[in-house]
Amino acid sequence: MTLAGARSGSARIITFPSTRSTWARPRSVGPRGLGYDRFYGFIGGETNQWFPQLIEDNHYVEQPCGPEEGYHFSKDIADKAISFIRDSKQSQPEKPWYLWYCPGANHAPHHAPQDYIDRYKGKFDDGYEAYREWVLARMIERGILPEGTELTPINPMTPGTVAESDLVRPWDTLSDDEKRLFCRMAEVYAAMSEYTDVQIGRLIDYLEESGQLDNTLILYCADNGASGEGSPSGSVNENLFFNGYPDDVGRNLAMIDKLGSPDTYNHYPTGWAVAFSTPYRMFKRYSGYAGAPSTR
Repeated sequence: MTLAGARSGSARIITFPSTRSTWARPRSVGPRGLGYDRFYGFIGGETNQWFPQLIEDNHYVEQPCGPEEGYHFSKDIADKAISFIRDSKQSQPEKPWYLWYCPGANHAPHHAPQDYIDRYKGKFDDGYEAYREWVLARMIERGILPEGTELTPINPMTPGTVAESDLVRPWDTLSDDEKRLFCRMAEVYAAMSEYTDVQIGRLIDYLEESGQLDNTLILYCADNGASGEGSPSGSVNENLFFNGYPDDVGRNLAMIDKLGSPDTYNHYPTGWAVAFSTPYRMFKRYSGYAGAPSTR
């Protein structure tokens, strides 16, 4: 048996152009047309984690409940993965299975339950530049990087060769309100990470309880680096970036207490994207600059 996981952004189970994700697409390009017996998830780069666009096998389905009843896609997909494996073992207990498990995390939008967000209050108050120094020291200490490795600049590209929306605002140039906002965005991101990890843990627990864990190969994969699509000031609606519309710090601040909730489609600022890609330069979309090996 094999459990393979890839961070979203490429796809759940398979990858194909978004223009072929409609009902007019050939069935051969869907998950079941590419060899999978079952499919559950969303097709595309991202989706709302509170209200996802869900597909089961070859048809759209409604989510089982709403966020006010405890719904989150990370929990839902873990439930479905467990049921798929259980069904497989019921009908053909000796047959090996292969599961490609792709949650929406840690792709934007960064959605997480409030109690998980609260756990990280104050954890990022030193800012993204200090975070980079802390991460680099730990990587050297653990032998991941060699002694003498130095941090790259937070804005490493030659002026005029990078879009302003991909620049990082130095931490010491931010106002107190901006620092508070940016810290909360990182707290929400961390909360989403932990919440998803807990759901994956439930799947692993099921494998152990059912006696399958020792006979299961688990591959934990990621497809690209941290995302800089939150712009230099972060966003309560990532779609602004996709449409070339500038974010407004005042609007973001007004919704600081709703970050991570169903009322937002939030994303952290580019400073955290660079920090979460330490020790590399830049972030996702800059593979030539090596800013791709960490999770988004």
